[in-house]
Amino acid sequence: MSYRYILYEVRGRVAVITLNRPEKLNAWVYQMGLELGDALREANEDDGVGALVLTGAGRAFCAGADIIEEFKRRADAQDAGISVEDMEGNLASRFTALRDLLLHGKPTIAAIHGYAIGVGLTLPLNCDMRIVAEGTKLNTMFLRVGLVPEFGSSYLLPRIIGLAKACELVYMPRMMDAQEALEIGLVNRVVPADRLMAEAMALGETLANGPTFALRKAKEALYRNLDATYFEAVARESKFFAECMSTAEHREGIKAFLERREPDFHRPDVADRAPE
Repeated sequence: MSYRYILYEVRGRVAVITLNRPEKLNAWVYQMGLELGDALREANEDDGVGALVLTGAGRAFCAGADIIEEFKRRADAQDAGISVEDMEGNLASRFTALRDLLLHGKPTIAAIHGYAIGVGLTLPLNCDMRIVAEGTKLNTMFLRVGLVPEFGSSYLLPRIIGLAKACELVYMPRMMDAQEALEIGLVNRVVPADRLMAEAMALGETLANGPTFALRKAKEALYRNLDATYFEAVARESKFFAECMSTAEHREGIKAFLERREPDFHRPDVADRAPE
């Protein structure tokens, strides 16, 4: 698929996906969502990719939905006889890649700068970690235009920062700076703006060079167990633990520990990352 609104590249074992409408502060349009879903699938299916970094080109991560373009698209769809239900179905299909990324995907890092407004804030909630540049402004925005948050944020946001704080940010949209986002646990790190991509790539490389199978199962356990009972969570952990114990990754980790060296999880003889 050729991309108009995103950039996709692989640097070493890290895939970098860049929202690419810099002249519009990467304002979100429908086609951008389709392209992002395709790029996420490509990265997830590439055995040479061990981690993903999601960022934005130019002066912002994403300044929210392009209101003019999106309302025009919806008006054109309605003029063409496409129902609201059909549009909602198309919208839901865009999130399939995000769902798969959360449950079965590789570690993901959002590198956020400039503005993260509306979808620019909710999209990174689907990433495992968020690194934010100093000076970044964040805002949920949705209720200002009579909408509810999307991209799974009504599920993720209360689990990341707690229900009371999530209600505050959603009910009373306002600009929040990077330091406040760090203090409430919305982001993992705040870094100087000129160090943002270097920090994100360093973290991505660390994760990408880790044990691929174990990382994937750890991620699946964390997200699936968000709404599991204690006993369901323990059963899932036990299953995944047993699977990991039978891998070449685990043997390499133990061998490296005994030999007092760093493990090399990506040597050819450690390539059989699935259980035997």
